[in-house]
Amino acid sequence: MVGLDALEKVEILGGLDDRLLSAVGNCCTEARFQRGDKIFGAGEEAPYLYAVMEGKVELKADLQYSLQENIVQENKVFGWPSMISPNVYQFAAYSASRSTKVIRIDAACLKRLFEKEPELGYTIMSRLLGVIGHRFHLLQEEVVRRRGQDAMNRW
Repeated sequence: MVGLDALEKVEILGGLDDRLLSAVGNCCTEARFQRGDKIFGAGEEAPYLYAVMEGKVELKADLQYSLQENIVQENKVFGWPSMISPNVYQFAAYSASRSTKVIRIDAACLKRLFEKEPELGYTIMSRLLGVIGHRFHLLQEEVVRRRGQDAMNRW
C-alpha cells in the first residue's frame, strides 16, 4: 500500500479524508522506472491509472508535432483511459527522468471501490474529468500555435 501522505498529494485525491485515502491506497502499488523505460504503450490494454510521485513522465503519440504539454510532473495523473471504456491507452508513456517513481492504481479495484463509495467515485471522476479537460485545452492551444507558425513560415 502507498502511504497516505503520498496519496494526499495526487491532484485527484487531495482533500479526501484518511479513511477514503486508505481505501484508495488498497488499490495502489509503487513502481520505479529509469530514463527511457516504457511504462505502457499506445494501443495496449489500460489496467492502471498512474500518478507521478518523483520525476517526470513523457506521453508520446504518433503526431506531427512533439508537444511539451505531454510531460507529466509530480503529483499529476496519467493513464486515464484505464477509467473509461474501451480501456486502451492512446499514448505511450516513458520515464523522462533519471529515476521516476509512480503510483500505479488498479482501475478495476478503484471502480469496485466506487460502487461501495459512490460519493468517492463522483469526486475522483469529476476531478479526473477536470484534468482531462485542462490537458485537452492545452493540446488545442499548442496545435493552434503550431499551425499559426506553419502558416507564417509558408508566407
